[in-house]
Amino acid sequence: MTNDYSDMLRQTAFSEGLTDEELKVISPICHECQFKEGEEIFSEASKGSDLYIICKGRISIEVALPNGPGRRSERLELATSGMIVGELALVDGSPRSARAFSVEDTTVLEIKSDDIRQIMEEYPRIGHIVMRNLATVLATRLRNTNLRLRNELIWSR
Repeated sequence: MTNDYSDMLRQTAFSEGLTDEELKVISPICHECQFKEGEEIFSEASKGSDLYIICKGRISIEVALPNGPGRRSERLELATSGMIVGELALVDGSPRSARAFSVEDTTVLEIKSDDIRQIMEEYPRIGHIVMRNLATVLATRLRNTNLRLRNELIWSR
């Protein structure tokens, strides 16, 4: 028997605009995973093949900094319940651009890129909505990164 994760999916930006029936199509490819506080979810430069939807807990997204005094990494984002991490694996399949680890005990829904791609091909409406939602998430993150960079440039002068 497969678990029905429709209710969890419904509460995320990933599935905004999908019908109950469409959520039931996606639900079987979701796998619930638990991560303990401090556990690595994926490492920077590793092969990306999964995306994660946070059901409970928090995940820190960090990038390594070049060797030097002080910090060795920089937090890009603290992702919380309802947010998506690892979505670039679905978009381009390139190696991970950052490291992700749980800040506290965390529950996620893991979705394999190949599985969601297959559904998106079989159900074009689902594919359109999911990619639109991911584009919105990525646009928001890019906008926030631009603002952060601008502020750092202003304060470094």
